[in-house]
Amino acid sequence: MIRTRTDDIQSRPSFPLTPNCNFVVEIDGLEEAGPAVAGGFRDVSGLASRSEILEYRVGNQSAPMKIPGRPVYGNILLSRGVTSSAALYLWRKRVEEGEEDLRSGSIVLLDAAMREKARWNFYGAWPCRYEGPELESSGVELSVETLELVVEKLERIQLEEVDQ
Repeated sequence: MIRTRTDDIQSRPSFPLTPNCNFVVEIDGLEEAGPAVAGGFRDVSGLASRSEILEYRVGNQSAPMKIPGRPVYGNILLSRGVTSSAALYLWRKRVEEGEEDLRSGSIVLLDAAMREKARWNFYGAWPCRYEGPELESSGVELSVETLELVVEKLERIQLEEVDQ
């Protein structure tokens, strides 16, 4: 039997894709009882990890070798509709007043049935910027507040696939 490229493609495992519209943000200690969902967020960005690039030249080698340096993580930007909870703002205020208030948390991606499909954990986070909503007397848009978090470490957690 002759195998074709189509046969190879059809025999590969498929990986179902998950839309990016269902997610929750958990932040340790934001509420009194451990990790808490920190509200319904409109968007999350900045889940980034990269390495510094170090150039190293051996002897009289004309082109340097490029080797990975220390990891650098992006700032996480959280945007949500304004609610009556001031927990995020109060966290920022404590940092403004000089208190060291580092927290860990997670960004959890959910499928349409609200089952966890992916998780990014962040560690040693503190808010470096809070931005309140833009207000306009003739506006009809949702009032949105933004919190920017500096993180010491970010990792994507490998979830165990469960038969469903």
